[in-house]
Amino acid sequence: MSIVITPGPSHLRVEPTPAGRLAGSLLSVTVAGLADPQRFRRGKTYLADNAISRLELSEGVLLATVAGHRADPYHVTITVETISRPEGLAQIPERSHVARLIPRGDDLLFSCTCPDWDDPCKHAVAAMLAFAAELSSRPELLVIWRCGDIDGRPRPKVGSRGKPDRHLRLVQPPPPSPFETDEWREFIGAELASPQCDVPTQPLALPTMQLDRTDVAEVIRSAWQTLALFRPEGG
Repeated sequence: MSIVITPGPSHLRVEPTPAGRLAGSLLSVTVAGLADPQRFRRGKTYLADNAISRLELSEGVLLATVAGHRADPYHVTITVETISRPEGLAQIPERSHVARLIPRGDDLLFSCTCPDWDDPCKHAVAAMLAFAAELSSRPELLVIWRCGDIDGRPRPKVGSRGKPDRHLRLVQPPPPSPFETDEWREFIGAELASPQCDVPTQPLALPTMQLDRTDVAEVIRSAWQTLALFRPEGG
């Protein structure tokens, strides 16, 4: 089960909890230790500019939509190694559970549709910082990410954000690819049958010529006469 978070400005977030503040700070420190300093600063700028329009959360996976310099947004995928639920963890993690739940750098894997070769890129940094900001008031999101659903049931309203209409929604299936439609198959001729033709398996027989001695002599005589026409005078 996946849930979607619509990140909101910081002034609309619910008051942070002690465990949530610790979780957000530790996750930000982890990202800072992984990222190039310049890209980390750019990621913070993206967060301040509210460039992260969507976070999709499920067990072990965090997806983010980040606006960049081009018309279409970039799509970030962050996977984390999942762990078993810490002993004594209730629905809301306590400060004692946070250190166990925060991933290390080698527990994370980043990918982005942008052309930046660095790992993580500034868009992935922005996505992680946005998620860390969400954890400040909703630390149970960290449990879902690393351990799965808290109680095994869908949670349609795990999210922030100060307004009644801003909440997590169940994820809709992605639209089908335009290259998998019948119109596309008809356009490229995928449904056309291969032409049938008989391919010979034996070499073709070439006609043979039977020449007797008289014919050979006549051919030689004709060749000499032809050459004589091109012989220079006095040669």
